[in-house]
Amino acid sequence: MELRAVLLLPLCFPGLQAQTPGELSQHEGSNLSVLCHYPPEADYWKMKSWCCWRDHRCQPQVEIIGTRTETYTDRARQGHVTIQDDPIHRNFSITMTDLRVEDSGTYFCTYRKGRDSYVSLKRILLNVFKEFHKLELDSLSVQCPYHDLGYRSERKAWCRYPGQTGTCDLMVSTLTTHSWGTNNGQKGRASIQDDTQNRTVTITMEKLQAQDSGMYWCALYRPYTSIPFTRLMEVRLSVAKRPTATTLSVTRGTSENHPPGNSTLAGQGVSTYIIISTVLYLLLIPVVIILITSCIRHHRKLKRRGNRQAEDIYDKPEDTTQLESTERMETPKDDSKDLKYVTLDFKSQRSPEEPLYCNVEPDQVPKNPKDENVEYAIIARS
Repeated sequence: MELRAVLLLPLCFPGLQAQTPGELSQHEGSNLSVLCHYPPEADYWKMKSWCCWRDHRCQPQVEIIGTRTETYTDRARQGHVTIQDDPIHRNFSITMTDLRVEDSGTYFCTYRKGRDSYVSLKRILLNVFKEFHKLELDSLSVQCPYHDLGYRSERKAWCRYPGQTGTCDLMVSTLTTHSWGTNNGQKGRASIQDDTQNRTVTITMEKLQAQDSGMYWCALYRPYTSIPFTRLMEVRLSVAKRPTATTLSVTRGTSENHPPGNSTLAGQGVSTYIIISTVLYLLLIPVVIILITSCIRHHRKLKRRGNRQAEDIYDKPEDTTQLESTERMETPKDDSKDLKYVTLDFKSQRSPEEPLYCNVEPDQVPKNPKDENVEYAIIARS
């Protein structure tokens, strides 16, 4: 069911006289809620509608009669556009979720008065814009869709708004292919392509600089007219200076999953690094304590072992003298004629008053006691 163009004529529909266009700017991915009040004559059983003005007609998105709802677009069928009627307070509400750039346009709250006539209750100009956050020397690529078939033959442009003239300063258009204009700093860094078959304009900007930050329009371009630019899509660009090498080395390990140029995310990366370092330090303290305790126990065991060896030495009887004797003896041909010599070396020094006894016997006992010779022993203290 089409809504007639007379919807916009205030002479035919007095309700339009009190309406003033209101523009709502929403970033991509956000939600929109609209509340529309209707008069008593628009009772519960009259159709209420939410439509968008495209291709010279108001195309319905969703409609409601009583409790029955009709959907007309893919977005509405997917549940991104809903409508609810509240007859007690005589209003109906529209909710649009997960907004996209292609949702931009002029919308109307209406109710059906006759068989083919509708009354506008509210008009809203919805602008869904894109946001980009980049670093210096990065590149920007933007796709700008357009719905109207008549736009395929018109020139498209990329301009910066508001410009020095108070309107939109031209950066590049479809007939020039590459950028030109009064801003020499951006000359040659922007390009534009128009895919008329898919009705999409692609804009590319290279080697971004901090002064490129601002608002841009993808627009229809009609030069030599009072309004040369008609906005198709709005883009808000933020270009931050690239961080220094020192800052980059600290934050690279913790912020690689985050968008660049965001100082808040960089601060979170540093905080995460500090927390991890603190935890590792606290875990290292018990390990050091265990190592020190082990070294002390090992040292005590060695000391006790040394003391036990000393006790074993001192516990031996004092009257037993350990002697290291080196006996140098020559085997005489005749034991009865030669003397036996013994050399004694003492391991420890004894006092002069302490007596020393030694028994010396010959290797062989002589058979003849008559020939028994006297044995001599020479004892020397070492």
